[in-house]
Amino acid sequence: MKTLVSVLIVSLIVSYANIGTAKIDDKDIFFHFTFDEGKGDEAKDVGPNKHVATLNNGAKWTKDGKIKGGIQFSGNAYVEIVVDVPEKNFTMALWINTKNSGVGVYSVLDGAAGAGGHDRHFYIQGGNICFRVWQGAGWCTTTKISDGQWHHIALVTATGNGQDAYVDGKVVGHFAYDHSDFDWQKRVWVGFSNDAGQQYFDGIIDEPAYYNRPLTEKEVKEAMTYSAHAVFPGGKLATTWSNVKRIRNRVF
Repeated sequence: MKTLVSVLIVSLIVSYANIGTAKIDDKDIFFHFTFDEGKGDEAKDVGPNKHVATLNNGAKWTKDGKIKGGIQFSGNAYVEIVVDVPEKNFTMALWINTKNSGVGVYSVLDGAAGAGGHDRHFYIQGGNICFRVWQGAGWCTTTKISDGQWHHIALVTATGNGQDAYVDGKVVGHFAYDHSDFDWQKRVWVGFSNDAGQQYFDGIIDEPAYYNRPLTEKEVKEAMTYSAHAVFPGGKLATTWSNVKRIRNRVF
């Protein structure tokens, strides 16, 4: 019994040490939605800016998210976040699950459905994940993701480096254009992209997040591996320890 208790204590210490060394902090999170509410027509931002997202046109809560709950999209459903996001040095990330090989996933817009301009697109074409940051061209990876399994998608954009695309924590593509020139945006639509053959998403999306800076490869993996806020306030004992309780599931 003593041996078992010792092992558990050591495991907790090691786990906490790993949490404390995370480099992502509250100030790095522009928004992060867990999509765990399960009811109502609003989702809350768990980051420091406390944005609000609204479910529209039949977007539905589901218990089958990647990490606890998520949102099911079909038809012309979408989730809107009224917000002005950074154009330079940012990271966009989310979890998706779909069998559809040609749908929109995510975009930054001026008016509804891209009226007045649209940018920072995630979309699927031929089963591959694709991106576009204006005024750069759209580009696709060779990574198939329309297999009905969960995949974590991230795009890291950094001045002087360009765009690095990640799928499930691994770099899968690079594009040279290093910022967005679309600076009159007013909203983000999750579950939609003007660049897709079928603009609206078909499947489940979970944990959309926008970071104020380019994440490193290690940080992309950290953001993917843990639930929101379980690791982000690294080094803050009381906050971090209380937020450990918010870990729903490890994703591996």
